[in-house]
Amino acid sequence: MSQTDTCGAFDHLDPSIRHLATADDAERLRAIESDAWLPYPPGEAVVERLLELVRMPKRVRMPSLLVYAPPNSGKTRIIRRFLDLYLEEEARQEIEPGSVVAIQAPPTVDEKRLYLEILRGMQAPMPDVTVPRLRAMVVRHMEARTVRLLIIDEMQHILDQRASAQQVVLNTLKYLSNELSIAVAGFGSGEARALIKADEHLAQRFEIVGLPRWAKKERWVVELVRERVAHLPLRKPTKVDKALMNTLHVLAGNMGAMFALLEKAAKEAIRTGTECITVGLLEQIVAQREQVEHGL
Repeated sequence: MSQTDTCGAFDHLDPSIRHLATADDAERLRAIESDAWLPYPPGEAVVERLLELVRMPKRVRMPSLLVYAPPNSGKTRIIRRFLDLYLEEEARQEIEPGSVVAIQAPPTVDEKRLYLEILRGMQAPMPDVTVPRLRAMVVRHMEARTVRLLIIDEMQHILDQRASAQQVVLNTLKYLSNELSIAVAGFGSGEARALIKADEHLAQRFEIVGLPRWAKKERWVVELVRERVAHLPLRKPTKVDKALMNTLHVLAGNMGAMFALLEKAAKEAIRTGTECITVGLLEQIVAQREQVEHGL
């Protein structure tokens, strides 16, 4: 296809990926798997709040944040988006380096494992020593790095401990926040919300934000689907209408499942040469998945 022939032919695609429309199938399939951030109001609000926390001057009692939502709702994507922006500001010397430590709570988290994960997050030595020595090491390293924000993903894992052990971990978070005047940002499921609400001191300190379940009629959800479709290098436009949104709502129960379904449909559209996503194609993808799950 000549340059003249392609002029305006792929206006349905985002300009940043329009050149991929004429690429070979293998390259287009790889492009679909790229993990790009697509802005949407609830996620952007959380990212902005995290940036506010890391920029905030230290106070005696730093505010903290808990973001909760069902699994596969985009919480980890929000953390990654924030970290990307933070690193850009760090590279421009607009913020002190090392101000953020991001960890994932291990499947079984107690005080010692929490300290070890924080040391890992700072790329510091992780010796097998007593809890008091680990605590001192964490405080020393965080002070040296002038840490302002500690991010903990999968915070609901704290609930896998006995009630007494859970309280020890929560008390540890309070201690670190008080001792170092840092903000804590937790991400997790609804169980993480219940965990914070059950502790009177943490409930007063944590701002709690629930990511909304996506609804087919919300304008930002429709725009998010349109944005995702525009970043799929298909050669024909996909019609994001009421029928498509209704089908996505029925077949995909959350944001992550919706994106995964759109990506699978886009790959199938390339392989079959249909080059666009339709209601029938979405239904076909889900039917094939159910057949595989049931061994049919």
